[in-house]
Amino acid sequence: MNSHVSHVSFLCIFVFLLSGSALWAYGDKHPEKKKIQKHHWAAPPEESKRTNPVFLSDDSVLRGQTLYLENCTGCHGRNADGRGTDGKDMTPRPSNLRAMAGHHSDGDMAWKIKKGKGPMPGWEDILSEEEIWDLVNFIQTLKENN
Repeated sequence: MNSHVSHVSFLCIFVFLLSGSALWAYGDKHPEKKKIQKHHWAAPPEESKRTNPVFLSDDSVLRGQTLYLENCTGCHGRNADGRGTDGKDMTPRPSNLRAMAGHHSDGDMAWKIKKGKGPMPGWEDILSEEEIWDLVNFIQTLKENN
């Protein structure tokens, strides 16, 4: 019976170690997912579930791109990689929007743009509701192919 217990114990330890190494390997191959979860605040659930009322079209994306270039590049960078000249000394650093795109709902992004947090200003008194959703449509098109 002791032999059976030691085999089961060994098997449990082996499975535990194997699963831990698999998670570690996954994290190494997908560091952006760990960063996204670690460094980004979340919209309230009801805001995160909001659907984008602005149809995803070339016109909407172009309007969003124009808004991005006019208002966001200083911090988030021309390539939306979080490396804008105005954001280089910020703590925390501006988000890499390319890494965020496709990992956050439209509602989550819209709420973050509206409300801001820390060095990220809220834009709800500057941009219209439609402009915010156009900006979300543009940002979501930046999804990196991972």
